[in-house]
Order: sequence, then C-alpha cells, then structure tokens
Amino acid sequence: MSDTILIVDDERILADTIAFNLRKEGFEVVLTHDGESALALAKSLQPRLVILDLMLPKVSGWEVCRALRQSPEYQLDSPILMLTARGEEADKVLGLEMGADDYLVKPFGMRELVARVRALLRRQTKAAVSEEQVLRAGRVEMDVAKHEVRVQSPEGDEREVNLSLKEFELLRVLLGSAGHAVPREILLERVWGDDFYGDERTLDVHIRWLREKLEQNPSQPEFLQTVRGVGYKFRT
Repeated sequence: MSDTILIVDDERILADTIAFNLRKEGFEVVLTHDGESALALAKSLQPRLVILDLMLPKVSGWEVCRALRQSPEYQLDSPILMLTARGEEADKVLGLEMGADDYLVKPFGMRELVARVRALLRRQTKAAVSEEQVLRAGRVEMDVAKHEVRVQSPEGDEREVNLSLKEFELLRVLLGSAGHAVPREILLERVWGDDFYGDERTLDVHIRWLREKLEQNPSQPEFLQTVRGVGYKFRT
C-alpha cells in the first residue's frame, strides 16, 4: 500500500482545493475525475485513503466503492471517505452499505475534511491477540499469523474463507471473546480506532458481510449473533 491519497471528484475546482489543502498538510495526493480511472488508479496505486464523490461520470461513486470493497480484483482495505451534494439519509445509508467508512456532505469546510482524513488514517486495530495464536470456536478456526480462516460444515467438510482486513479483524475480536457479548463501542474501538468519525452502521454492514461468508444461512446466523441493545457475540 502506498502513502498516496486518491481524490475522485468531477468538480475540478473542488478537487484541486482538497488536493491543495492536503498537500499543505504533508500528504501525497493523486487526482482523477471519473469512476473508470478511479478504479484503475486504485488498483495500481493501492492508495492509503480514497476521497470519493458519489456523482461521477462513466462509473458512479457507489459502483466504485462497491467494486473496491467487494470485487476480488480490488478488495481495497484502505478507508473510503465519500463526498456528495446530497444530504438525504437514504444516500448516506447506501454509501455505508457499499463499504464507505465516513460520509461528508457538500458544502464542507476544509478543516473538517482534513480532520476526518487524519482520523481515518489513525485507525489501527487494537485487538490484543498474539500473531502466533490460533483461535477456534464452534466450527470456525482462525490462524492469525497466516491470516487464514476455515469453516467446517455440519457434515465435516472444510472450506477456507477469504476475508478483507476489516472483516478479519472484526472476526478476530469476536472469536477472542467467543460466547460473550461484545458491545458495539468496543468493536468499533478495537477494529476502527477510538477516534472513528464514521457512522456506527458500518459495523452492521461488516457483520452482514461476515455472515454471508461464514454462515450457511446468513438470515438465520449460527455463529454471529446479535445481542439487542448491546452488540454482537460469536456463539460457541
């Protein structure tokens, strides 16, 4: 992963202004103005952070975000800060559903944008688990050092599950406390950092993605249980 911040916005004056302010803060910046080139640059640069407008020519910001998060071709784990002139709740939720980490509605101040960028970049996993540890609960096994996760079916067949970095870290925290409810705020702090600016619903999105990869029936999860009013737990 490079130290570059990728800015994707077809409003060239705004993109130039964002780039100027970030460069003034010491960041390395690359700009582009459409979704198609954004995907190509994200693949080649592996940027440290992406600032992504929703309303883009060629490929929309929603589709760019979805591809970066879910397509095997990209699977970018770097934070994504979405920009849009729309303030409707539905647009915010959709951006988070696609995998964005934070959301900023235009117009916004440059000081706020820089502060959010810094907060997103400071996020580090705080799960206190040995890198040599192997975690097991139920029919799920995680080899932390090898970054591998395997799930055994009720019939005894085993399959390896490909997880993104955030999915892996979230599962690691839940496996480390298997059988116990982990509060939402603890999960957000351990996986996204205690200065996380984004919406808490990003946690629910990642839990849903984990269920889709781990569970035989994601709508009736066997492993990843919701504890209402508290958070989530890995059922043993």
